[in-house]
Amino acid sequence: MPVTIVVGGQYGSEGKGKVVANLAAMSDEPWVVRCGGPNSGHTATLNGQPFVFRQVPAAADVDRAHLLLSAGCAIDVDVLLDELGRLRSTERVIVDPRAVVVRTSDHEAESASLASIGSTCSGTGAALVRRASRHDVELAGDCSRLRGRVRVESTALLLHQQLDAGTHVIVEGTQGFGLSLLHGPHYPFVTSRDTTAAGFAMEVGLSPRQIDSIIMVIRTFPIRVGGPSGPLADEVEWAEIARLSGAPRVIPEFTSVTRRLRRVARFDPELVRLACIYNRPSALAVMGMDRLDYRNLGVTRYADLTYTATSFIADVEAMTGCQVRMVGTGFGAADLVLLPVHEGAMRG
Repeated sequence: MPVTIVVGGQYGSEGKGKVVANLAAMSDEPWVVRCGGPNSGHTATLNGQPFVFRQVPAAADVDRAHLLLSAGCAIDVDVLLDELGRLRSTERVIVDPRAVVVRTSDHEAESASLASIGSTCSGTGAALVRRASRHDVELAGDCSRLRGRVRVESTALLLHQQLDAGTHVIVEGTQGFGLSLLHGPHYPFVTSRDTTAAGFAMEVGLSPRQIDSIIMVIRTFPIRVGGPSGPLADEVEWAEIARLSGAPRVIPEFTSVTRRLRRVARFDPELVRLACIYNRPSALAVMGMDRLDYRNLGVTRYADLTYTATSFIADVEAMTGCQVRMVGTGFGAADLVLLPVHEGAMRG
């Protein structure tokens, strides 16, 4: 009963969607279940064109993957229906009836009270507050707009059935360890849920005994959303990243949901060590080798990575005691190096 949980080790946008999409592509018929809400997104390629998904899991372009939204999700119906309209088939999309529906009033509530902490104001946090209050709540199972448009069924029970049959289940976590409501180091500059592997297993309805592996994704240069989103150690400008990497031009990044310019900083080993302590990953995925050295852009073989990249990988393994199994070398899903299991770094 293989379960893989993909979790972020910094402040979100580490590249979890890229890892999930590649894991799904390597599986025969994976069941991919998403946690979180429309406050975070990932880019997938459909019919040759990039599209940002905020509700459907990152394996949307893997035709044989089943795509589930867990009971812990917050559902913006307009966003979900738009995404369903872009899929070749919606029969493989399943929404848990216990997921909470985001209302227009949730957006308004966050705009009024959460702008001071850099919130995306997607309504996710306010919807989760309403669910916790057990007052004036609409769940997906009672939403008339979803009836006939998507399959609504207990995702936890379906996953347990699939696990008993030996199916690979991939849990797609949201955001990153530094934003955990419970364990993030900079409260109140956090998100509205726990963002550890244990928290995601709970949202999906899986037992800790079923978890086979945890892949923690980190970036060479961590980022946070723009605005007053909280502390970011050793923050730099995007121009400095271009200078350090030798890139021919400055290539800034913007959040997929709000299109704000992201803040960026140098690698923070202490945050990554702390994330490893809480998540105990069995492997790491390191994104942004092209940000470290532009000559790594698009590389797909370990032998072609620069010395700067291989040294960074070795340093990360030494400081965490955990092997790096995936390396990102660009924004594309195929810009990835798969590393074999090797001696030298102990599993977490």
